[in-house]
Amino acid sequence: MNARILLVEDDQRYAARLKKNLALEGYDVILASSGEEGIELYGREPVDLVLSDIKMPGMSGMDLLKQIGAQHDGGEHEVPVVLLTSVDTARMAVEAMKAGAADYITKDADRVEILLRIEKVLAEARIRAENRLLRSRIQDVGEFGRTIAEDPKSITLLQEIDTIADSGANILIIGETGVGKELIARCVHQKSPRSDKPFIDQNCAAIPTDNLFQSEIFGHEKGAFTGAINRKLGKLELADGGILFLDEIGDMPLESQGKILRALETQEFERVGGTRKIRVDIAIIAATNKDLQFEVREGRFRQDLLYRLDIIRLQIPSLRERPGDIIALANHFLDQYTRKYRRPLPVITEEARAFFERYPWPGNVRELKNFIERIVIRNRDCEAIDPALLQREGLSLENGALLSTGGTEVEDEMPSLEEIERRAIVAALEKANWVQSEAARMLDISPDRMHARVKKYKLQHPSWRARKAK
Repeated sequence: MNARILLVEDDQRYAARLKKNLALEGYDVILASSGEEGIELYGREPVDLVLSDIKMPGMSGMDLLKQIGAQHDGGEHEVPVVLLTSVDTARMAVEAMKAGAADYITKDADRVEILLRIEKVLAEARIRAENRLLRSRIQDVGEFGRTIAEDPKSITLLQEIDTIADSGANILIIGETGVGKELIARCVHQKSPRSDKPFIDQNCAAIPTDNLFQSEIFGHEKGAFTGAINRKLGKLELADGGILFLDEIGDMPLESQGKILRALETQEFERVGGTRKIRVDIAIIAATNKDLQFEVREGRFRQDLLYRLDIIRLQIPSLRERPGDIIALANHFLDQYTRKYRRPLPVITEEARAFFERYPWPGNVRELKNFIERIVIRNRDCEAIDPALLQREGLSLENGALLSTGGTEVEDEMPSLEEIERRAIVAALEKANWVQSEAARMLDISPDRMHARVKKYKLQHPSWRARKAK
């Protein structure tokens, strides 16, 4: 949906011209000819941005800013205010910025400058809203909150974050799928000097081609390529002053790796189709579940980019390596989902606790969380989680452990990582009726990666063998 702007301006000719220019860019504009009318419209019309003249008869733009600020009062739906000034009121505009204005624009600025400033303010407002939502989700989930990190390895990790968060150096987070790499990145951001600045995330695996990736990261100018009907700000520009989180960095397209390296070294770049250098001040947090040294040897990842990113390394232990967190997490998720689905809160029996702690959890925290949610949904009046219930809900030998209804039995030796992965692949395929794309979705990996693992472990459903024999 197009952004909606409340334009408060007593000069009707200037207001009409500005409204026309904004409308041509796709904005929905509401006009008010005075501060009093503007505050009235603001109270009853949902808007994304207020654009107000600072010097008007009656209620000035400064008064309007203060009244809107009083209505926000730190709320979740803060609307940015941009002030329009003439040259002789520029000093007053600076004071307005200190009072909470998002930006100010002089009335003699050209059309491109005005549109660019408005676009950037709106983008920053969206980022702040997303960050508020994500912070609330982190507090809700709490995988690495003080009450959840009970295993010594988790506590050590949090202490390391406290040590390095204020350094401003690039950070590389290593860990298996589902361990909480993004949560750790956000934890670093919250404890860093950039905590009040944007946290922008980009999943590199989600954009398979160089052209699309560069458009997302660097942005593009209007007309840069077919379909580029408007200017677009890239993730680097939006992250200015804050942190850019590059998830699944090992899947970044190779050509783009050189360009992102150059941008990190110089702290400047050009939008796709543009010629103007844009300077930014950002820190990078990258995350991967791949062995990047192996990817370098295979020619899929640039070694110089790895050196640039791997200044500080945070290794997140898998869930099986921090068993002290498992029951705390399970109880946390039980509390979370019984509240969400309005179910009674079950207890975990001693036998089930022992199994939870010995089970290898190949999908890590994500697997545990999803498993607990399934238990809560499917067992409406459950009072106790016992081994029989775990078996009914799919935790079995094929998933990585041996479970009997009379107690808990596990193999004497912990299986290898490859065996754990093979079991997880088999379990997902069985649950998905051997539809590889669906099994890949369950494990949060790409279909190509699932196909490669099926070939690696020579997994075949009987019906596949039958078709091959024909």
